[in-house]
Amino acid sequence: MRRNSYLFVVLFLISLSFYAQDLKEALYEEGFENVLVNDEDDTLKIFFELREFRSPYHSMRFANDIASSFVEGKTIEWIPLHHNIPIGKYSSDSYSFNTLSSADLEFYNKNNKPFKNYRFNVRIRPFVAARFGYYSSPFETIFDGIIDTRVYLAKGLSAQTGLVIPIQNSLNNTSMEPRIAPSMISYFTQFTPGHFANISYGTYHNDRYGLDVQYRYGLPSKNWSVGIEAGLTGFYYQDGFQDIIFSNMSKIHFLADIEYHLPIENLNVRASVGQFIFQDFGGRVDLIKQFGLVDVGLFGTYTQNGATAGFQFAIPVFPGNIFKTKKVQLRTAEEFRWEYTYNNEDRVGLKYRMGSPRLVDVLRQYRVDFIQSLQR
Repeated sequence: MRRNSYLFVVLFLISLSFYAQDLKEALYEEGFENVLVNDEDDTLKIFFELREFRSPYHSMRFANDIASSFVEGKTIEWIPLHHNIPIGKYSSDSYSFNTLSSADLEFYNKNNKPFKNYRFNVRIRPFVAARFGYYSSPFETIFDGIIDTRVYLAKGLSAQTGLVIPIQNSLNNTSMEPRIAPSMISYFTQFTPGHFANISYGTYHNDRYGLDVQYRYGLPSKNWSVGIEAGLTGFYYQDGFQDIIFSNMSKIHFLADIEYHLPIENLNVRASVGQFIFQDFGGRVDLIKQFGLVDVGLFGTYTQNGATAGFQFAIPVFPGNIFKTKKVQLRTAEEFRWEYTYNNEDRVGLKYRMGSPRLVDVLRQYRVDFIQSLQR
């Protein structure tokens, strides 16, 4: 009798391992990466990263649809990753949020293998800069196509590089020769629950290079967050692949902000103060509305260099996934972000674009109130 009981337990454990492995493979085939399944009694904890969507809610909803064919009678906790770092635990039914336990982190650190668990991910994205208002040339633009990739080297550590293919330029004297895209080494971490940091060194858009540091505190379960952005940068110029000129890294910028997620209509108000990249001290106020995969916002800025106002938006880039294999994926960027300011002559309250979303724009998508509003 006892021998039969042992046999039943062994067979049960084997069946659990098979369905967990089948679930991992099904998620991976649909584009999920670094899928780790931790089966604990009546709860299944699933770590994953999906770089196709800018919204973790849509990633978890997609994963729920896949998991429904494999899991019965168990609670699922989804643990989304950003740049190889777990953000927190979301329940599969109500999307309530919990921080990770020490056991969760131990399991992840033991099984996280960036070189093995991620595809070589090639991304296609547009870059647009524009100026309006001149009678002789009412619409001056830069339009580039960028092909780039991000490779994970260790937990939270990654390298990004690529190629810029100029398509049109009626705005400035930037070379029309193909050149290296913004390239950087980045380290992202959540060193204690709610404390996030991203440190990058490399080249960015707007002809800037150097050190960029971002820190943010705010649990996804809270409606407010605070942050700091700072950097030491210089200018650089590229004319194709041969002539690259760098100035000294002597420009310091620093900004502190507070953001509040209003309990109505997924509106966020953000107030920033500090010194912008052209050494003008002042402040900026943003009002941002989230529409699922789309963000739309208005802003106003006042600094020593003058005043301005404008709008911004972030949208997904069609078509998303183009093709993927077990080791390689070609896709469009998870978002296209653009900002327009009416005062396009004076350098008022400007920041450079990095080639990836800033920390505040990433973490805004993880707020529980926003995610639960999409479920309703």
